[in-house]
Amino acid sequence: MARPEKPLPEVSDPQIDAARWMRGLRDRAGLTNRQLARQLRVSESTISRAMAGRGSNGLIRLLFAITFMCDGSIEESQDLMARLSRRRRAHLQQPIEGILGCDPDLITTPAELIRGMRILRIHAGQPSLAELKRRSPNRALAPTTINEILLGQRLPSALVLARFVIACGVVSPESDRWARAWQRVMFSQLQSGWKSKAPFARMIRFQLVEMEADVGSAFAGPFKEAHEEINGHLAGPSEPD
Repeated sequence: MARPEKPLPEVSDPQIDAARWMRGLRDRAGLTNRQLARQLRVSESTISRAMAGRGSNGLIRLLFAITFMCDGSIEESQDLMARLSRRRRAHLQQPIEGILGCDPDLITTPAELIRGMRILRIHAGQPSLAELKRRSPNRALAPTTINEILLGQRLPSALVLARFVIACGVVSPESDRWARAWQRVMFSQLQSGWKSKAPFARMIRFQLVEMEADVGSAFAGPFKEAHEEINGHLAGPSEPD
């Protein structure tokens, strides 16, 4: 028999507020921590910690997944994620660059993602498009593609963003934050009725798997997970390959 869940303290704290909000979504959906853990493919202790308001990194990651699974408000979820990110960075005594800066934890819209990529390129020394291609795995970052993205004419796929952050010198675990930023942006697009093309999406998944051989699963894994999560919801159940 599971232990009774301890009540959360009546304090104003981003982690406690996030835990209280996730408990509400869980209870409204009629799920248990064990069921959530099974569906999200994490340990039950991870869910229990999040529901107790412990572990800011885990909270930010689970907020997105539980919001989608339990049909929560994306606006409330984004507000909670931003508050958690600010609290964590303040605790680490890191500068908060704000929603228009290059903090990937605060990116939630297409415009913010593109602006963040532009600033990331500046931080990398403003390399030319040709230099970005040279720095990317297998020189696979097409200058035309990245130019259109930085001009705001299109959004990057998970694969292109992974190649771009590598070319800008970002390494794991910092790169994980960019994978989650891409996931949040694609989620906002989904809310607006955007659909992906399943065959193209599957091709990107395979390319991300191949990328692991060059950069390792610690880097490529979060981008692959973000891509598969979004593609699964946009394109429906995957067809047999």
